[in-house]
Amino acid sequence: MKARWPVLAVLLTVLGACTSSTVQVDPAPTTVGELAPTSDAVEEIDLPLGLSGLPVLDPGWDQPPQERDGYFLGLVHPEADEPLRFVAARDDGMLLWQAERPPSCAGYTLSRAGGQPIAVLMDVEPGNDTLTQTSATASDLATGELLWGPVPVPGPHQGPGTVFAAPAPGAAMGDTGPRVALDPTSGDVLASEEAEDVVVIGEYDGVLLTAADGMLMAQGSATWEVALLEVGLGAQPVALAGVTAPEGTALLGAPAQESGVLIDVATGEVLAEDVKDAVREPVSATLVTHEGDTLVGYPDVGDRWERPAEGAWLSSAGNLFAYLRTESTVRAINVVTGEVASAYDAAATSPAVPVVVSVRGAAVVQGTELVLVATPGQ
Repeated sequence: MKARWPVLAVLLTVLGACTSSTVQVDPAPTTVGELAPTSDAVEEIDLPLGLSGLPVLDPGWDQPPQERDGYFLGLVHPEADEPLRFVAARDDGMLLWQAERPPSCAGYTLSRAGGQPIAVLMDVEPGNDTLTQTSATASDLATGELLWGPVPVPGPHQGPGTVFAAPAPGAAMGDTGPRVALDPTSGDVLASEEAEDVVVIGEYDGVLLTAADGMLMAQGSATWEVALLEVGLGAQPVALAGVTAPEGTALLGAPAQESGVLIDVATGEVLAEDVKDAVREPVSATLVTHEGDTLVGYPDVGDRWERPAEGAWLSSAGNLFAYLRTESTVRAINVVTGEVASAYDAAATSPAVPVVVSVRGAAVVQGTELVLVATPGQ
């Protein structure tokens, strides 16, 4: 799913250096254990029909959170002289835990350790040869319990997953120095471009993808290798910038390329080509891709379908709909049939669009502000 959020927020999350600050910070996760308050925007937004009547809550997030297994983690950016806060919530709206970081330490990622979702946050520690050292720390996403860290990393979070690197000296924005991938189960280094003749591509929920000697390789919770040419990739493959591939997949291409191949990280199988973006609808498990100017659906059960999508982009998928946006319109597509669906009341004037959806149907929705439409009964 492509990021379409304020440039400053994106740069802080993806490229911002984690530096020390005069702001007082307590980095230890603390339990919250209360329901998020009702959003003030509840009367101002037109929700999709599938979300009508559900609680509309405000966890405080300033930009869309990341999600695994019905647990969300998002950022609350600071006011003056306040720390950055990470806030974790369950899909029923329960606020679980929060952790403070210096205002510059906005980089984070979700992954899996032994199949369980974890949160990896950036921080700064006293350095041995320098005043400070960038570090990473992992916590259980559901409880905030410390799992490992802090461990030193060479620079900001780069991703996908537990991949870190310092910006290359004097390089253009986006270029980095040697990349390092950490093992999400331990924090140990899994691969380092500085120590090995290897391209570190990304870590995907416990599967690390690298490239070397003409081969694309996976290690971790899945192990395989396939020739780069066989999957349509060059010698220096990268994850497509600005796109979050659906869980269980990787979207890879050449540097600066705007489309690529979607790969199953468990097997190395190519799922689709010329892909700009992709989402997976969690209820039906339908994979929806944006290939060229066409929206393509790959239902778990049923026939593949296509629909024109020129000038549009994917927002998310959930509750059997994929949401396709242009600068001025929102279309809901039935992911099983590919037909345009009536996802909003006919009188809706300001349709609020889901941007993240959990498997139980809870949705983070963008209207006049970012809210969580919760699914009770956890």
